[in-house]
Amino acid sequence: MSIRWRSYLRTHCWLVIWIIKKEIMNRKEFLKGLTGIFATGALFAVAACEKEPPIPACERDRVGTVTVKNSTGYNIWTDVTWGNVVENYEKLLYNGNSYKYNQIPAGSIEIWVSFDGQDWYYEYENLSACEDMTFTWYLTALKSAGECPFHGMTPDGELVTPKLKIKQ
Repeated sequence: MSIRWRSYLRTHCWLVIWIIKKEIMNRKEFLKGLTGIFATGALFAVAACEKEPPIPACERDRVGTVTVKNSTGYNIWTDVTWGNVVENYEKLLYNGNSYKYNQIPAGSIEIWVSFDGQDWYYEYENLSACEDMTFTWYLTALKSAGECPFHGMTPDGELVTPKLKIKQ
């Protein structure tokens, strides 16, 4: 090979190597910029996300509470039942007191009342999940021996007369 040819190759090889180095550097800068853009976008996406508030246990389990108040002027027995529940938690309420039944399944419930624990009267109510229902028992003036001595006030303020039923 002639000197001229060698010189030409040397010059052009260095030129090609310099161009390749320049392209690699440009790619690195391009990739750095692209990575920066994606990282910034991801940061904004994560920052814009809102956490959903946790579901309350009462909503998840579909339960509520029922507070039974005694405004009869006498001591009474109360209970709250639902569905085909076999277990009862009868509670003696002194005049002016109340009792809160917790973890009552949402749906149709029966609120019970008795003077002696033998003759029970009840009223149906619908309980929603997470509801804190208050039901108040009052004494009704008796008109006849077989008439119910109680009436109740629903959470809506409606006066109701319960039904007599043999409670098991």
